[in-house]
Amino acid sequence: MQTVPPKHYFVQVLGCKVNQYDARQIEELMERYGLAAAPGAELADLVVVHTCGVTAAAGLKSRQAIRRVQRDNPLARVFVTGCAANEELTQVDQEPVCRVPAGADWLRRLAEALDGFLEPEQPLAGGIETDAFAIAGYGDHTRAFLKVQDGCDIGCSFCIVPQLRKEPRDKPIAAAVAEAASLAAAGYAEIVVTGVSVGLYGRGNGSSLARLLERLIEVPGIGRIRLSSLHPGELTDELLEVWASSGKVMPHLHLSLQSGSDAVLAAMRRGYTTRDYLSAVERARTYLDMPAFTTDIIVGFPGEKEAYFEETFAFCREIGFSRMHTFTFSPRPGTIAARMPRKVNGTVAARRAERLRELGDELSAEYHRKFIGREEEVLVEQDKEGSATGYSRHYIPITFPTDLPMRKQIVKVLVGQASADGARGRRVD
Repeated sequence: MQTVPPKHYFVQVLGCKVNQYDARQIEELMERYGLAAAPGAELADLVVVHTCGVTAAAGLKSRQAIRRVQRDNPLARVFVTGCAANEELTQVDQEPVCRVPAGADWLRRLAEALDGFLEPEQPLAGGIETDAFAIAGYGDHTRAFLKVQDGCDIGCSFCIVPQLRKEPRDKPIAAAVAEAASLAAAGYAEIVVTGVSVGLYGRGNGSSLARLLERLIEVPGIGRIRLSSLHPGELTDELLEVWASSGKVMPHLHLSLQSGSDAVLAAMRRGYTTRDYLSAVERARTYLDMPAFTTDIIVGFPGEKEAYFEETFAFCREIGFSRMHTFTFSPRPGTIAARMPRKVNGTVAARRAERLRELGDELSAEYHRKFIGREEEVLVEQDKEGSATGYSRHYIPITFPTDLPMRKQIVKVLVGQASADGARGRRVD
């Protein structure tokens, strides 16, 4: 292995939006140490693999990523961070230089390892506060993520995240507001407030997600605010009142359902019934303008009878989701669900998933068609030859013809056509 001090780093990230944010923190930490970004892992002296362990397949991909770096760049110092950073989840033939699993103060622990490894003139770890560590930008993205919360203790029977991310913890409101102001000043038109379980924000310390949202709305320069996934029980009247008070907060809610059967929800330990979920949806519709509801569904959960699946199918149709993400159950070792009996046949689960995906397309088309004839504000994310595509306030992908570069601009579009994939229209001058 080489002995010269590393000069170039590369961060390879797997997994969710929270991991994407974490990776930006790692990159900015590396730059504080004076390292420059390499265009690829094979050209870096120091490589950080920021892993995902939410499913067994994700853990496998993380192991493969580590091995690939070690094979293609055997002289690199390899650091492993994230949800699958413990040795049990990512066993490889050649051990990395350092492992820093997810959990409280993970970024400070990474800085401590770098202090000893890089020997900077002024060690940085002592000044690193993981939950308050801000990022200056989100690359060339049109939207920037603002992570305000980490960890979870809800305890769903199929989920390993509480064991990997540990107890819930918040970014202080002042730090979140300052970071949002910096991102707005850097030109990001939309801020996505995210976390492992963002609705837990403020629990136990006298604050709340509503209080944080009030402060973010006041930040100059923010054009749009979007919230990431919420638990139905977290959709309080207090939060909805703040949500409805400002046009900056987008009328789009990702409420993860997982099942439309009360029996399956109880086995999943989700902590709510379909009646509770429907109540949350109805309250949101009284506060917001034609809100879009997107969701996640797991089919083939242990014990899911055909009748239970039909309940889910009917409930999804009743809600009228604008987008559904459907997954077949995959047991995650270490969870309660992985030990449950009455497994569902894989062919049966695949058939159910296909039916739900077809329903999802039908419901998406129905929801999108409601906007035909309306003028919608679109944040352009992509320019192609003769057209541009972006997302409306209701998270509908809308395409319109233009020969002008429009990326990162918010423009008004009159919607003329709609399908399951999105909508098309013409720009309103």
